[in-house]
Amino acid sequence: MPSPQLSDVARARLDAISFFLFVYLLCALIFRQLWNLLAQDFAWMPRLTFRRSLALLVVAGLFLYFVLTMISGARELMTPGAWAKNGYTYKLQSPDSAPQPWLDAARKHWLETLRDALQDYAAKHNGKLPAHAYVSEFNESLWKGASPDSQWLIYMPGQRFGASSRVLVYEPASYGAKRWALLTDGSVVQMNAAALDERVRKELGQ
Repeated sequence: MPSPQLSDVARARLDAISFFLFVYLLCALIFRQLWNLLAQDFAWMPRLTFRRSLALLVVAGLFLYFVLTMISGARELMTPGAWAKNGYTYKLQSPDSAPQPWLDAARKHWLETLRDALQDYAAKHNGKLPAHAYVSEFNESLWKGASPDSQWLIYMPGQRFGASSRVLVYEPASYGAKRWALLTDGSVVQMNAAALDERVRKELGQ
């Protein structure tokens, strides 16, 4: 006699749902036991059946879901510059198409702070810059950049500050289509990702 066969995806989903229901029923049972145990000391507390404890968990779960949804929505609505008017409605702006000036200023300032620290290091070491980003005498936190995930900046060792204009430190691809770079002449410039990558490749090939 033929029997229905589930695909691997359907079987995995069924296993996940079954596990979730089992844990939910187990939580309802534990909640009922704890409630009734507490009710022995407080006469005003009614005794709970398993059905009532399950209903209470469902209502509490829906309430928490509602509260978390409201908090998430409020965070999006209160983010400065996150929404742009589109006719009669609003839509989320793309970070690349509508960059925030304060974030650009913070990223540039970070590289300027890093430049000052590198120049100070070079002054104490006969003009030599750190051999790598993990030199113990240099503050490693400066390599993290003004990024929410603190992704490290890319350092091009083996160079010196001087009259030439070569890329010394630059932001990785995760920073977007426009990235800031510190050059060996001490300037901090913003470049398109494609132009920056091409310049780095050329300088590495020299």
